[in-house]
Amino acid sequence: MADVLLVEDERDMAARLQGALAGAGFAVTVAHTDDEAHDCLERCGAGFAILVTDIDLGAGVTGFDIARRARQLNPGLAVIYLTGGPEDLARFGVEGALLFPKPFDPLALAERLRRLPGG
Repeated sequence: MADVLLVEDERDMAARLQGALAGAGFAVTVAHTDDEAHDCLERCGAGFAILVTDIDLGAGVTGFDIARRARQLNPGLAVIYLTGGPEDLARFGVEGALLFPKPFDPLALAERLRRLPGG
C-alpha cells in the first residue's frame, strides 16, 4: 500500500486516523504541526503517495499551504483535505484535491484512499 503523510493537529483525531489507515495497509507518517509536516516533506516528500491534511492547523500555516509545498516536491501527490467547516477548494486548494468533511468515519477515509491512484 501507499505511503501517507497525515497532518492533523488534534492528537486524538490523528491517532484514530493513523490506526484506521494503518489497519487498511497504509504506511502512515503523522505530523501534528506545520513545522513537522514541512520537515517530513523536505526529508522524503517524493516518497509519499498521498497527503491527508486538516485545513485548520491552529497557529502557523494552513493545510492549503502544506499541500502547495508538497505538490512542489511531488507533483503527482494525491491530496485530501479534512475540515470541520466550509472551505473554498477552488480558490485555495491544489488542483484535483478532494475534501473530506468532518465528522467522518476513519474507515470511510481509508476506503476512499484505497480508490485513489497509487492508493
